[in-house]
Amino acid sequence: MGTNFWEKPQTIPPSSWVWRHLGHRYYNLGLYLDRTFGGKTWKVSVDAGFHCPNADGTISQSGCLFCNIASFSPSRRGLRLSIREQIAQSVARLRERRGIERVIAYFQPATNTYGPVDYLERCYREAMSVPGVVGLAIGTRPDCLPDAVLDLFVKLKREIWLGVEIGVQSAHNKTLQRLNRGHSWEDSASAVQRCAERGIRTTIHLMFGLPGEAPAEMLETVERVAELPIQGVKLHNLYVAKDTQLAGLYESGHYQPLSQEEYVTIVVGALERLPPSVVIERLTAETSDDYLIAPDWCRRKNETIELIQKQLVSEDTYQGRRFEDEHPSIVGS
Repeated sequence: MGTNFWEKPQTIPPSSWVWRHLGHRYYNLGLYLDRTFGGKTWKVSVDAGFHCPNADGTISQSGCLFCNIASFSPSRRGLRLSIREQIAQSVARLRERRGIERVIAYFQPATNTYGPVDYLERCYREAMSVPGVVGLAIGTRPDCLPDAVLDLFVKLKREIWLGVEIGVQSAHNKTLQRLNRGHSWEDSASAVQRCAERGIRTTIHLMFGLPGEAPAEMLETVERVAELPIQGVKLHNLYVAKDTQLAGLYESGHYQPLSQEEYVTIVVGALERLPPSVVIERLTAETSDDYLIAPDWCRRKNETIELIQKQLVSEDTYQGRRFEDEHPSIVGS
């Protein structure tokens, strides 16, 4: 498949000076992808039809408090095409509209490591066979990464760029129980460590605005995550989607989402606490108007990102500022 450019050392060192010199306040995904693949590269969502052990009865039948898969995955709202067809259509659209030729196939909905290893490999290799695919991103849960799956990842990443995305959400077990996540913070930390031991690139997902959590607890999660050997983070605001348990709590007055101003302030604090070498792959969540109940500002993704940028500038701060102060030996290594 050509030169193994994805095996080269990280082009940005574990300090903020390079991307700050380029005018950035945080290490964004576009910069990482441009420097890794040598040009514009896009992530395209792939739905392989996987299920979740937290909804099929293996762990639970009720799923997570906030979860309606269709609300964050367009592919679950209609007829699902084959993996190859999904990617080929996305590549064709991106080529026509944006002139983009390189894509990362992002196995997104549900738990994309939940199945027999031989079946998983067939799914991943089907995606790899599509012209234009230069990488795989595989979304999963921390308790669905057995050794056999990690060994498969080690094999695949010799052939293509590969990253695992793990839904961690919070470092507080009381919150995870409240969400009915079906896993613990210890499961999350162990999954990240086991990926790191095999040299597997790992991105974790965190949610702000979870029921019962104060801003200080959200930032405590970030501080604990910052100590893990991760390469990427996705930040999400918790929104209320139709046909979820959270919707019932919201409608009964027992849950109130963060305001846009609150969320922006928490994100800025989170960025300050994350290592400057960690790629910020998302700053806010979005969903279809057909599924969103609240908050209304979730519909204005670009506005939220602009407000985060403005607050970073007004406070003259940046990703890793607090982390650099507290970990000078790591930053200077």
